[in-house]
Amino acid sequence: MSQIRVHWQKKSRGGHTGCLVLLLLFALSSTLLGCGQGRGVKQPVREQKQSQAQQAAQVQVVPVQSAFPHKTPGLILYNPEYAQNFYLALEDGRKVLYLHDPASDKTFRHEIGTVKRVVCLSTTHLAFIHAIGASASVCGVSGARYIYNPRLRQCTDVGYESSINYETLLKLAPDVVFAYSIHGKTADYITKMEQLGLNVIQIPEHTERHPLGKAEFLVAFAAFYGLEDQARQQFCEIRDAYLKYKSLATGQKKEKVLINAPFNDIWYLPGSESHQNIFIGDAGGVLLGTCPGVNSSTISTEQAYLYALEADVWLNPNHYTQLAELENLDNRFARVPCFRDGNVWNNNLRSTPEGGSDYYESGAISPHLILADLIAILHPSLLPSHTFTYYRQLSRSQAAPQHP
Repeated sequence: MSQIRVHWQKKSRGGHTGCLVLLLLFALSSTLLGCGQGRGVKQPVREQKQSQAQQAAQVQVVPVQSAFPHKTPGLILYNPEYAQNFYLALEDGRKVLYLHDPASDKTFRHEIGTVKRVVCLSTTHLAFIHAIGASASVCGVSGARYIYNPRLRQCTDVGYESSINYETLLKLAPDVVFAYSIHGKTADYITKMEQLGLNVIQIPEHTERHPLGKAEFLVAFAAFYGLEDQARQQFCEIRDAYLKYKSLATGQKKEKVLINAPFNDIWYLPGSESHQNIFIGDAGGVLLGTCPGVNSSTISTEQAYLYALEADVWLNPNHYTQLAELENLDNRFARVPCFRDGNVWNNNLRSTPEGGSDYYESGAISPHLILADLIAILHPSLLPSHTFTYYRQLSRSQAAPQHP
């Protein structure tokens, strides 16, 4: 079977804010996500300047009831299908982004204007911005050497968390600093940036349980550029491709999966409701040792060895790149069937020389490609001609990763 691909292409959007009444009437007979089908091969769209008319957001009226904990009544610009932690509204003629932090159960309201200069403290956020063709707006990043995108690796590096260079950051004069929330708490460096008068917005995409929920944050980022309609179509195509891959693996024998490897002598397993477990389940696998819920649990190396004896496949063994490294970690694992058969795979095919991984960058907006890789690993007969995007098979000799 041929591989399912997604083609992203910018659509021209006529009309302007003076047509609000007509748009509202039209919306009464429309669904929020009027999505088309997937269309071929995905390529990032080229960066283009948008006129004010093109940037005008299309207003649609939808029911305010949803899974979002605290939704304001009124006009909803975008009501997510999978994402639980954002939505877009129109209030008094202003575009508003609501973000929810599940850890603290707090909701944050941000009025949005079109931005020209942004700083991103997460490589994941860079991928969203690049996907909508707005990477030229990125003037600063955190940890440039870990960024896979070669264009964005050249941006000014402002430092990392407690080591941020505030003087450099202020000289960049960003309209927005996109940061990430940490376990429901406000980090000291975020407080410091706010005290300096910077507009800091903590994006909680990493808290989404479903891979498509994380990808749907594409629309949230697009709102800062007036590109919601484009991003909505892109997400619909991603969703459709993901669901087609999922249907391909439905009904297959569930392959048993061991995941991860010890990190600082602790072996972590993702919870049953985590996005990693959803990936494996949708690819036709079952994760060994997972516990109920979203949070990770820990097991001993001895328990992991028992799971390894059952496993058909071993995935994501931390930073390791060779089977010999895993054998040196604990030579008992060299005797388990999946190791002997060479059925050990890691998601570091595309990485930087310093250890950054594109899996955690563009993978956020490409869950369909991650799912395709996993299906090709667990059920290779379903995708016999598959070209891997993020995963590679570990071997006795080290194969060169793909560097940007």
